[in-house]
Amino acid sequence: MQELKTKVVEYSPSTVKALVLEHFHITAEVKSLPGYVDLNFLLTDTLGKRFILKIANADEPLAELDMQNSVMNYLNGQDLRPYLLPEVIKNLSGNEITPLQDKYGRPRPMRLLRYVPGVFYCDHKALSGHHHSQLGSLLGRLDLSLQGFSHSAASRHFDWDLKHAKAVIESKVGLICDQSQREQVLKILSGFEQQVIPFMAELPQGVIHNDVNDYNLLLSSASPDAEVIGLIDFGDMVHSHQINELAIACAYAILGVDSPLAIIEAITLAYHQQRPLNGAELWVLLPLIAARLAVSVCNSSEAILSEPDNEYLLVTAKPAWAAISTLLKLDAKSIGFGLQRLCLTANEGATLSGPLDQSADNAASARHKDILSQRSERLFKTLSVSYQQPLIIERGQGQFLLDENNIAYLDMVNNVCHVGHCHPSVVAAGQAQMAKLNTNTRYLNDNILDYSQTLLDTFPESLSVVMFVNSGSEANELAMRLMRCKTQSDELLVVDGAYHGNTNKAIEISPYKFNGPGGEGAAEHIHIVPVPDPYRGPYKGMSVETGLAYAEPVQQVIGRLQREGKQLGGYICESLQGVGGNLVMPNGYLDAVYQAVRAAGGVCIADEVQVGFGRVGTHWWGFETQGVVPDIVTLGKPIGNGHPMAAVVTTKEIATAFVTGMEYFNTFGGNPVSCAIGKAVLDTINAENLMQNARDTGDYMRMRLVKLQEKFDIIGDVRGLGLFIGVELVKDENLTPATQEAQALIEWFKSRNILLSLDGPYKNVLKIKPPMVFNKDNVDYFIEQLLQGLSRISA
Repeated sequence: MQELKTKVVEYSPSTVKALVLEHFHITAEVKSLPGYVDLNFLLTDTLGKRFILKIANADEPLAELDMQNSVMNYLNGQDLRPYLLPEVIKNLSGNEITPLQDKYGRPRPMRLLRYVPGVFYCDHKALSGHHHSQLGSLLGRLDLSLQGFSHSAASRHFDWDLKHAKAVIESKVGLICDQSQREQVLKILSGFEQQVIPFMAELPQGVIHNDVNDYNLLLSSASPDAEVIGLIDFGDMVHSHQINELAIACAYAILGVDSPLAIIEAITLAYHQQRPLNGAELWVLLPLIAARLAVSVCNSSEAILSEPDNEYLLVTAKPAWAAISTLLKLDAKSIGFGLQRLCLTANEGATLSGPLDQSADNAASARHKDILSQRSERLFKTLSVSYQQPLIIERGQGQFLLDENNIAYLDMVNNVCHVGHCHPSVVAAGQAQMAKLNTNTRYLNDNILDYSQTLLDTFPESLSVVMFVNSGSEANELAMRLMRCKTQSDELLVVDGAYHGNTNKAIEISPYKFNGPGGEGAAEHIHIVPVPDPYRGPYKGMSVETGLAYAEPVQQVIGRLQREGKQLGGYICESLQGVGGNLVMPNGYLDAVYQAVRAAGGVCIADEVQVGFGRVGTHWWGFETQGVVPDIVTLGKPIGNGHPMAAVVTTKEIATAFVTGMEYFNTFGGNPVSCAIGKAVLDTINAENLMQNARDTGDYMRMRLVKLQEKFDIIGDVRGLGLFIGVELVKDENLTPATQEAQALIEWFKSRNILLSLDGPYKNVLKIKPPMVFNKDNVDYFIEQLLQGLSRISA
């Protein structure tokens, strides 16, 4: 490069005309153009050829200008046809950068580029999916080519680099004056922290254009059938995550539209077909798009504070704010899942990380075999795995589980991670308390008091005492001790097919276990009563009459015990039958049973381990749907969103009867960390209105399932409350279980990235009990795949 010239120049069109003649020997007409950083001029020579002259800002480093020239030279040497890019024109001295100074003595390097003709993307009035796909193809081709390019200046720190979005937003969000808008940006930041940052190490990097906006993208004409033909302005180039290229382009493409998802899908699919995206890239795309918009409005807010009278700044920020409002109505995780599925199904025979690589496939298979082998050697052989080809699951987010390749699976069976896998509020509560204190309940601490009160507030008034334990099995075992202390009896009524846990006592009261493989049958003091099954049982329907009919055998067993001179201890029943087939009891059943049990001096125990905490949608607890109040309630599974904890809630009378002189102490039950996590779960259910979501989404799912039932005879029954739903499959009017067909469906769902399992005595019931953040879009995908699966079975 030449040394800086010492003469002072002004940059009017006439001055520029002279500079062009002096340094390039081109006689041209000069027209000023708008520019964000550079001074830009359109030149037209005597033959009608056009050029762009750029005079850089005084603060722009020469290395970055050299990088821009280098990348244009590099790309023009690649086969990017039919796309056009600016070409760098050397001056008469053979240099690409001509050093100048302004009147203040500051350097103002000058460059000349060949003009790229076309219509700006933003000026085209009839953009369609065709153009969005072409944009995606251009981006994919561009980034694929740029994988071979490097430059030292690309490693600069740049606020517009989405790698730094968190820091930029945090430093500037306070400049947003409107509180509701500030909260929107903070919500984007939270999504970025949860759904992008954990995956950053798995996002491929390279030099990217970093600013494919609607003023840098060119179409061949203004007609509807115009083609995307060119890209200009490489001033924002940076070495970053390549997926940021796609996110930025999508952020601009959706400005001013009401339905952005179709545009994002079209651009993404076309990009993927040129440069295959991996699972992590597709998972983080939507929160990255939102982050780009958030960075934009943060920077606009900063500019508005320095120029409060500049109406232009306010006007240009409006489309970004509108797009933010639209994006925040979408579930980013469901969109990430949808984008993965879109690209997977579009590339049959290809994986999300590129064309099918046999060695990679073999490596994955080898890892599966190695894990299974080690499990077999080190763990009990009674520990089962799901699916013919088990999954390696490494992450959980919301209603999704992600495998070792970050491919998401829609989790429709996990009622443990109740408010969503790895919910950030629950995780934060546990981390904060774990870093502060964890000890047993013999020391005084507010956590157990705060949590116990919050939990008890969800129960009827008479259920006012709680004891914390570590699992549902342990809770049910403690319930048996409470029953004996209150009644001095172990005589227990249990519902056929019920499951209450895995300890000795819990197995003793679980017909599903003691009458199942390896079981030893019922103990003398355990009395089985029929399962109140309104579909498969002898009494049909949900009426009170049906409920009373199923309650009659309970009364008969009680009468027999009384004739034998035996005191009844109690009756235990899941508020909705889980392993029994996701059954909802007929109306009036529990009311009649409870009256009979209490009349005989027994206690009524409700097992809410699977169905509590608002899953039924209308109430906090399943027993409330029957209009009854138990004497003892056992809680587990969802109580800690995956953290091992459980509880027993009872009356003061029964709690007092438990005071026999023997201390009940539980090393971990009620510890500060568990209580902090448990309270965060309750707070999240309320804050995110998850009971309402369970009701609305569950009603919608059952409606869609009933419509399918009209088309497929194999769907014998659709039942459930809220997000606790069972779909029983049968072969004929005799209700012959369609067990093999059900198992085939489970494998089909897995191939379509849906996780489901079976329950019921014949393993023919699809058990649907997803995390409570499950939404109607998830329902639609499930129904679509169920339709395809049933059609395959029918064929």
